This record gives sequence, C-alpha cells and structure tokens, in this order.
Amino acid sequence: MIIKTLLRWLWLVVALLIAASAALIVLFSLGIFWLGDEIRAASGDNEILWHGADVFAAIFFTSAVGPSLTALPAVVAVIFGEVMRIRSAIYYTLAGGAAVAVIPILARSADAASEPASSYFTIFAAAGFIGGFVYWALAGARA
Repeated sequence: MIIKTLLRWLWLVVALLIAASAALIVLFSLGIFWLGDEIRAASGDNEILWHGADVFAAIFFTSAVGPSLTALPAVVAVIFGEVMRIRSAIYYTLAGGAAVAVIPILARSADAASEPASSYFTIFAAAGFIGGFVYWALAGARA
C-alpha cells in the first residue's frame, strides 16, 4: 500500500514535469511567433529587423518571460485536484490555463502602470490549457 502510494506520487511529479514541458513549448513557440510578427509590423523598411525578427523575438521573449515563470500556481491546482480526487478534463484544462495565465500578473512589478497586452494573456492561457490537458491525460484522469 505504501509503495503503491509512493509510486503514484512519483508518477504525479513526472506527469507534472511532462505537462510543464508541453506548456513551455507552446508558450515559447506562440510567444516568439507573436513577437516576431509585431517586430515585422514595426520594422517598416528596415531589412535587418524584417529578416531577423524571429531571432530578435526569441531573444527578447525568452529574456522577458523566462525569469517570471513559476510553477507554484500549477502545483497548487494539481494538489487540489489530487486531494479532492477531481478526474475531470475540464478542471485540469481550465486550472492549467488559469495557473499559467496568472503568471504575468504575479510577475508584474508594483510600479508598472500598464497591464500586459491581451494577446500576451492569450498566449499564456493557451500554453496552460495544453499543459493542463496533458497532465489530465497522464495522471489526472486517475486522481
């Protein structure tokens, strides 16, 4: 019984890491494409910015988003779902989206006067939805 419980918790950690990896792949892919399009739109006739937009976007998006990432909201959602034995795909998908979409709010400095763009939240939420669904498919369905 104890070994079965320990193996279950070990699998939950592995499933959470896999789901977080899937969410990060989606987050950085969508974010880099979005920022690349924004750079191209603002570049005008500048050929260097036009052709190097994806490289610049990868550098800027990764350096801006990377330090603010935290797993705490996702861990809270997983622990709540496991303790309450929630097996719903909808719960894990929505909880994953909310857990990742809240990161820009948590990372925003107190002196920042403006909110992040709505497309920024959309990118984070989409990544969270994917991560939540992957977690449900791996471990949440058997909570």
